[in-house]
Amino acid sequence: MNDKIVIVTGANSGIGRAAAIRFAEKGYKVIIACRNLEKSKKVQKEIIQLTKNNSIDLLKLDVSCFKSIEDFCSEFKKSYKKLDILIHNAGYFNHGERNYQLSPNNIELSFATNAFGPFLMTQLLTDMLKKSEDARVLNSCTTNIRHFLNQNGKLTLIICRGNL
Repeated sequence: MNDKIVIVTGANSGIGRAAAIRFAEKGYKVIIACRNLEKSKKVQKEIIQLTKNNSIDLLKLDVSCFKSIEDFCSEFKKSYKKLDILIHNAGYFNHGERNYQLSPNNIELSFATNAFGPFLMTQLLTDMLKKSEDARVLNSCTTNIRHFLNQNGKLTLIICRGNL
């Protein structure tokens, strides 16, 4: 068994799930950090069955909420001695949303989830990353790009004009 520890946010679907599976196959201790525990418990069981790696833990995390991030990091630090890889995969982007969405901290929801949350989480886990011989932090946020692809899968160029 590998002694490496990886956190994957948003690991209950898509690239986050695929990354969790890949690390589990390599024997890593994988922490699935997700908002929806009901959905995530099923994915956790699937990953354990698929990879035969029982070191797959699930911790609740809403990346748009500072309190949730603080609670997650506190819980992580109680249970683990270090962190080798932190993958910020959870993301939010509701293309075409007409209503302005706010995080629990009154920050626009996409910005809170995709920028502020990962920044805060990295800051709170820096001491744990420093305990690793080869720590890595990856920001993937795969939810955004799909909104800029047309039906044929080609990238649509969006040009912003005006005051930014």
